[in-house]
Amino acid sequence: MKKVLLILCLFVGASFAQIGVSLGFGPSQGMVGVGYTMLDGHLSANVHLAAYNSDYDFMGGIGVAYRFTGLTGPYAFHSSEWITGEMNGFTITNVGSENSELIEHTRDINYWRLVFGLGYQHMFLNHFGAYFEMGFEFYAGNGGYYTHFDAEYGTLDNDKPFFPVGLGIVAEF
Repeated sequence: MKKVLLILCLFVGASFAQIGVSLGFGPSQGMVGVGYTMLDGHLSANVHLAAYNSDYDFMGGIGVAYRFTGLTGPYAFHSSEWITGEMNGFTITNVGSENSELIEHTRDINYWRLVFGLGYQHMFLNHFGAYFEMGFEFYAGNGGYYTHFDAEYGTLDNDKPFFPVGLGIVAEF
């Protein structure tokens, strides 16, 4: 009986589904994303590219949002993104002596970016709208949790927490 009820709930939820495309710079919808909204606009999931940086191989992930009043109104979201690539660097040994040496090294980058936050989306037409969102982000990597990612050097630290803010446009079909 529980399986039948679960299948029925999934069928009812999927019957009110929409496909959405977003473009902007949001912490949960990324730079560009494709999403699936169900349950009459109350629950959505997306796959997105977080940003572009030529130093990294991939910066993208998934996001989920619960929309309290449907497609227009406030929502709470969570985004999980994978950042991967290689950072090339060097170390100078014996600085200032005749035996100084330049040693090159490559470090692999594999970090998870996790963002929790709130947003507001307003649909101007049936299929077109805009969103604003703000969250708290932290990173998992190197055996710990951190609040700051320095993209230039590929390092994690807890020096300064960051609250990402985003704006963008969305189209729902």
